[in-house]
Amino acid sequence: MSDQLLSHPYLHTADDLSYEDIQLVFSKAQYFLENYKPGVKFDDLKGMTIALAFFENSTRTRLSFELAAKRLSGEVFSFAAAQSSLAKGESLIDTFRTIEAMTVHMYVIRHGSSGVPRFLQNNSNSIIINAGDGKHEHPTQSLLDAFTLQKYFGKVKDLKVCIVGDILHSRVARSNVTMLNTLGAEVGVLAPGTLLPFGWQTWKVKPMATIEEAIEWSDVILMLRLQRERMESGLLPSNREFSNYYGVDLKRFNSKPNLVLLHPGPVNFGVELDYEISALPNVLIETQVTHGVFIRMALLSLLSKFVKI
Repeated sequence: MSDQLLSHPYLHTADDLSYEDIQLVFSKAQYFLENYKPGVKFDDLKGMTIALAFFENSTRTRLSFELAAKRLSGEVFSFAAAQSSLAKGESLIDTFRTIEAMTVHMYVIRHGSSGVPRFLQNNSNSIIINAGDGKHEHPTQSLLDAFTLQKYFGKVKDLKVCIVGDILHSRVARSNVTMLNTLGAEVGVLAPGTLLPFGWQTWKVKPMATIEEAIEWSDVILMLRLQRERMESGLLPSNREFSNYYGVDLKRFNSKPNLVLLHPGPVNFGVELDYEISALPNVLIETQVTHGVFIRMALLSLLSKFVKI
């Protein structure tokens, strides 16, 4: 493999990655995808300690980062905020410095407040990877989404990808708009007006009026989860109304041959998607999960080149 370095010794936003950086991550992910066998470990992170500091709940992202680091021979430990001194009133920065004193080389951080990874990076010499911060960004999700599309179509350039659903609360949407534009895709958006963020008109996207229009235009629908835990009341009349106007059921999905569907998970079946379409071969939700491990292996491996032991 090439000794080429990424542009930055961290990953906070999708905008941190140039086109060349993205292709480097994809190439490394493809290498691991082709060469990994159960029980086999690579030595890319040998002698390094990786802290998984998740201040919000996570299944796919946390487990895939943990598995990725272990496959690369890294020492991994998880930090649970609810069981730490944060619960006793200790500040975030003091908690972080306590962990850093234990000689941690890389941090994977998820936090409910936007900007936390960048704030901690400004107070650390370690490598920090953003695993989701508030409503801001989720860059590794956009990497695995784009990698999934490249593997399926053989390219991302010129694909028409429409992001549908709760864009207001979605860090996945923000990272994907940047990632897909960098790779030369055309990006559309569809959401109720109450679920579009302030300033979205400045994004390089094409607005859609209906789910039928979005499906007709798109090669790919990237459906988002309704994030009820982040919502204020009154943003939606009901889940049923959202499903009627913005959801993808079997009839809508079958109206466009070869339409591909992605979803970052977890899925609210019966709201965003009908369960009966989940097993169709052009619904790539499980493929995204599989690719997530290899993309995160690739990112950890490439960032490890900046570590001095």
